[in-house]
Amino acid sequence: MNFKARNLIAPLFALLLAGYLASCDASSGSGFIPITPGQNPDHSASEMTKTQTVAASSQPITVATTTKTLVLTGAAGKTIYMARSNISNAELNHAYSRLAKITSGGVSASAEKSALSFQEEENEIEAAIVSGFETDLENDPHAKIWKLSMDNVKKAKAQGLISKSLDPGSQSAVKNYAVGDTETFWALNPKTLTSFTKRTFKLLVSKADYNVWVDVNDQYYTQGTDAFATAAQYLGTNFINGYGLTSHLYGQPSDKIYNADDSVYGPMSTASRTGEKINMMLYDMLTDAKVYGFVYHGDIRHNTTGSNEGRFVYMDSQTTLNTPLEAYSTAQHEFSHTISYNQKTMIHKKEWTYWYGELLAMMCEDMMQAYFVINDSDVDDKLGNTPKTRLSSANYNHEWACGLTGQTSATYSAAFHLGAWLVRKFGGPKFIKEIATNAYVDFDSILAAVKAASGNDYTIASLLQEKAGDLMVEQNNAGFNQDGATYPGEADYTCAYTNSTGSHTYEYPVTAINLWAPFYGWCDLSKYAENITNTSIPFSQLPNANVYKKADWKGNPPTTAYLGPLKFKGGKGAAQIGPYGSMLFKLGEVTSTSVTIEFSVPQGSAGFSDTITIYAK
Repeated sequence: MNFKARNLIAPLFALLLAGYLASCDASSGSGFIPITPGQNPDHSASEMTKTQTVAASSQPITVATTTKTLVLTGAAGKTIYMARSNISNAELNHAYSRLAKITSGGVSASAEKSALSFQEEENEIEAAIVSGFETDLENDPHAKIWKLSMDNVKKAKAQGLISKSLDPGSQSAVKNYAVGDTETFWALNPKTLTSFTKRTFKLLVSKADYNVWVDVNDQYYTQGTDAFATAAQYLGTNFINGYGLTSHLYGQPSDKIYNADDSVYGPMSTASRTGEKINMMLYDMLTDAKVYGFVYHGDIRHNTTGSNEGRFVYMDSQTTLNTPLEAYSTAQHEFSHTISYNQKTMIHKKEWTYWYGELLAMMCEDMMQAYFVINDSDVDDKLGNTPKTRLSSANYNHEWACGLTGQTSATYSAAFHLGAWLVRKFGGPKFIKEIATNAYVDFDSILAAVKAASGNDYTIASLLQEKAGDLMVEQNNAGFNQDGATYPGEADYTCAYTNSTGSHTYEYPVTAINLWAPFYGWCDLSKYAENITNTSIPFSQLPNANVYKKADWKGNPPTTAYLGPLKFKGGKGAAQIGPYGSMLFKLGEVTSTSVTIEFSVPQGSAGFSDTITIYAK
């Protein structure tokens, strides 16, 4: 569900006393279980007694849970990096991390004057110069809509609102609407996102496969009906053509109306008043909320609160009229959720964690960007029409500090950071089809798709280790710097289509992403500068499409920006790490034939729960 807030950058709130690293202390929600200091770590500090000796290579080196001393041989002239990863769906408390320090054979990346105290204090960072920045702790409104869908279905089941299946011979419920007709439908109240009201909609576009409706009282429609009707025509045409390309890889939306207990009430072709047409419902959402568009999974349910019993996608009217590229991308993102709900929940009986649904939908935006002729430099309303604009905040802190939290705005940055890497690493459209259509959800789905696309077995740990390795330094033909449209066998996943200009073949290009380019630069709101290794550039060199450049700084923008995924100096820093996040470090340079790294836990800690990986590059 595409949550594109007007101002996406966020200050962080939880600081260590040493003033070093911040964390995202999100409240609990779907797929996010905060760890409190009173809980036990997975491994005891007393286990750390062994010396582990490994030859330096291009492969990630996993530090065993028993390792106190790591000796890396054949590493002369190399730089040593470290990733501290959280391979669980729960927040990793900083007290349960292992610290690292080069003790011989190298030069540390920093003086590491003292270890951090690890005693936290909740301090709100002064960010008065930044106007209206959304905080990481703010709930994602689409998470509320998603939860509402699930809750209403469960409520209907609990209340026994199960209807007898329609007699196949009964009269069809389909109505023959004509352009200009009006009809009453349920619409989610944008002020609450938890209640529904009846609104009267007018049919603006009616085609064989879709309808476009508008609230008859919508201010953007009534201020200019002809211009709005034209915008609705363009929206419908772009949506239905894009939908055909999306469904080629993602599968099909439901062709049935269900009861709350998942029994079939009737075929959508006859049980829905709009049949199997896709209905695009336009009304003003941005005036009262931060929603550009959404879908409501209750719409394929009979006798369920708010259900319009059919195929529906709801779009903001202002976006449709004034920022059409945003509307085209959002509509595709949203309806892909409907396809995924049918594929994963209705067919395979799986309920996914929120971040997984957003990862799927943003991969759809990514692969459809070329079709809608959306360039990376295209920006509407301070936020790019491409999901790539989210990668700046992921570079800064969302990938590691917040991780896949499941219910906040940071979810989008972290989920797309993962999804964009996966698509480019494991085969472009081939991987997209595998993850969208397999019988699994969450990391089970990701690992199965990686296996199918690459032929290699991965665990969550090994996958995150490989991803972190690709984030350490800029490199060609690896991870983010790889073009996902260059993989062999891609022809098997192309799609033929026809539009007004003739017959075409769409190859689902996902272009290479250089995370070290200024387009993905960021500003240091949390004052990390003395403790990081990232290259700095003048703030003025950020391109206009960069979300930090577009932010409202009240006339007092920062003077400096930073490039690439955030990496800390040394290995003694620690902070909370969100679910499936990885915190990156540059430990130092190797000056002899081997280097020794010592590991420890914070003073007073009983043990650790992290996964530590060493890279020699």
